[in-house]
Amino acid sequence: MRGAIDVSPQPIVYIVCSDQHRNGKTLLARVLVDYLMLDGRDPFVIDAGYPDGPLRNFFPGRTALVDFADVRGQMKLFDTILGSPGRDYVIKIPAAEAEHFCVAASELGFFGEARRIGFRLVILFIVDKAPDSLSFAVKVEEVTAPDLFIPVRNADVGSALPERYDGLTVAMAALDPGLVTVIGNRRFSFRDFLLGEESAVPAALRPKLKSFLYGLMTAFRDIEPALSLSKLRG
Repeated sequence: MRGAIDVSPQPIVYIVCSDQHRNGKTLLARVLVDYLMLDGRDPFVIDAGYPDGPLRNFFPGRTALVDFADVRGQMKLFDTILGSPGRDYVIKIPAAEAEHFCVAASELGFFGEARRIGFRLVILFIVDKAPDSLSFAVKVEEVTAPDLFIPVRNADVGSALPERYDGLTVAMAALDPGLVTVIGNRRFSFRDFLLGEESAVPAALRPKLKSFLYGLMTAFRDIEPALSLSKLRG
């Protein structure tokens, strides 16, 4: 219809990263992807955790595995996004490649080109308990200058992020140990669980998993308003 206004949300590139290993990056990315699908979005996942690629196990039909230590892998990551705009992307960067990714993305002009074709850029950085992790987070924000930088606290590993932080943060609650094996099954889907498929989760643990997921997803809902606010301030 002539004169209709396009109110579709602007696509976002979400980058999940940290300077430390085994602190919840894959779990955070999984919940984010399922949240986006529950919200009616169509995210594509890029897992730079070569060669294992744990995210590919959970989203086999919408995940590309790349070796960011290799130039061809770097080009595959950037070209995949820039060549197919119009949808959300979730990138998980392993700790060993975090600094390399930020520098390469900046030097190659990825962030500027992504913005030019309509993307917004959001970094979710898990701040580990070591003080160096907080320093690294500050460096990442300075180098990349995303539209929104979100520090993440994971209660299971601790965090050097100050309790009083001026900006949006995401808090990952401690996960009940009894849920680790359940959600680690590659056939398990947070999205299906929230839609009513609960049989894989012991009844006593279902409220705990729902509380964990609702906490994260409530924080994810604040991202769009925070992006709008940062744009107005800019």
